[in-house]
Amino acid sequence: MVRLRPLVLLIAAAVLLGACQIDATISVGVNDDGSGTIRVRVALDADAVAALEAGGSPLEPGVRLDDLADAGWRITPWVRGGDGRAVLEIRRPFDSPESFERIIADLNGDDGPLRSARLRRSTDAIRTRFGFEAIADIAGSTAGVTADEELLDRLTAERVDVAALEQSLTDQVREALTLRVEVKLPGASTRTWTVAPDTRQALSAISTVVDLGRVLLLVTGVLAIAVALALVVVTSRRARLSRLRS
Repeated sequence: MVRLRPLVLLIAAAVLLGACQIDATISVGVNDDGSGTIRVRVALDADAVAALEAGGSPLEPGVRLDDLADAGWRITPWVRGGDGRAVLEIRRPFDSPESFERIIADLNGDDGPLRSARLRRSTDAIRTRFGFEAIADIAGSTAGVTADEELLDRLTAERVDVAALEQSLTDQVREALTLRVEVKLPGASTRTWTVAPDTRQALSAISTVVDLGRVLLLVTGVLAIAVALALVVVTSRRARLSRLRS
């Protein structure tokens, strides 16, 4: 199997294997401190699995994911369904919004369907705000063949019409891919978008978490200040009354 950019590899592999439908799900779970986990799930239909195993080899060696493993992704073994489908899942933790953006950019490359992904976290005295935004662009995705110099050199050496191959794979990816994006921000329910083949959609989610401990401290502080001011006023009045009586 040829080596492409990570996310595009998972998608293009299904196309190369003859899949009629590609279902890809990207799930992002964010913790209160801005860390979290990214999961990518790709399902191959029965036709794709049969095509891959037509030569007598098992499914697992057909899609090579060495680059992902080397980059720190945990790869779950293929799970087969009773209908002949096979599902592959990869996951990787991130420790901050910045590392999330870097990992997603590396996973997606310049050619994948999830672009300009951003995760934001900001805090004030009592609140932490979270925000997620991205562009799901299946209509603008490409197979990424011409963007991989090593692959391009190999195909050129074999006298393959790279431009025609790129266009053919790109057309198939755009027509066959359905992308599902799931984002769980702290303090909010999971937000889900389903992006149909050959379409483009803006994704956005926000949430706010109120720190009750900070609120209690703030209220306690305000009350303490109010009590202190009241004592000052009472003491001042008593002092004035004492002076008047004398």
